[in-house]
Amino acid sequence: MKKTLTSVLAIGASVGLLAACGNETDSGADEAVITVGTEATYPPFTYKEKGELTGYDIDVLNEAAERAGYKVEYEAMDFKGLVPALDAERIDMIANQMSITKERKENYAFSDPYAVSGAQVIVGSDNNDIQGIDDLDGKVVGSTQGSAYAQMAEEAGAEVKFYKGANQVLQDLEVGRLDAALNDRLFILTELEKTGYDVKAVGDIFNTSEAGFMTRQDSDVLDKLNDALTEMKEDGTMKEIGEKYFGEDISQ
Repeated sequence: MKKTLTSVLAIGASVGLLAACGNETDSGADEAVITVGTEATYPPFTYKEKGELTGYDIDVLNEAAERAGYKVEYEAMDFKGLVPALDAERIDMIANQMSITKERKENYAFSDPYAVSGAQVIVGSDNNDIQGIDDLDGKVVGSTQGSAYAQMAEEAGAEVKFYKGANQVLQDLEVGRLDAALNDRLFILTELEKTGYDVKAVGDIFNTSEAGFMTRQDSDVLDKLNDALTEMKEDGTMKEIGEKYFGEDISQ
């Protein structure tokens, strides 16, 4: 009887141990998920290559999320749909070179900056009348809806025409349907020549800005992500990612 009871206890202990292991596995499987909205058509920040989502923003967030213990699931959508999706809680975060502005911070929260850049004017190659931001008064400027560049153009006195993406803007700029466009100096530095459009960048860099991952103000994921971003800057990972896409560290 004693032997039988001992066997039962041993079997029970084994089952308990297996159950404990099973719960630990389940806990890992239930890793916190961040649903992230991104345009996926804005190289080199966020785009698809051979069907896979990649880019500077994507690499930075994937690394930071892994260090912070989060799993990331991406949803690609038009730029103009990103903020409404965040407001409707369809996504938890936006990773799309979102400039950290005073106006946005009134309604949203941002991670620490992971990119520092500025804006520059783009015109058709044969346009010598527009030399910079000060020449946009009364001009027609193309922009994606919701972009900070649209606000810059309006403040410069331009009429803004909205498009789905940067390629559509450049297409109309090339054929003369637009007078100018504004875009990130890093996009211009790395991607403008690759597009093949007959356009050029003019004037000085202006409106230096910082980009961060944008969430609703009630989000609880930013603290851990910020710790990871700080660590990535300190150990050289952020610099490596910047050099991969731009040939330099753009995080500071």
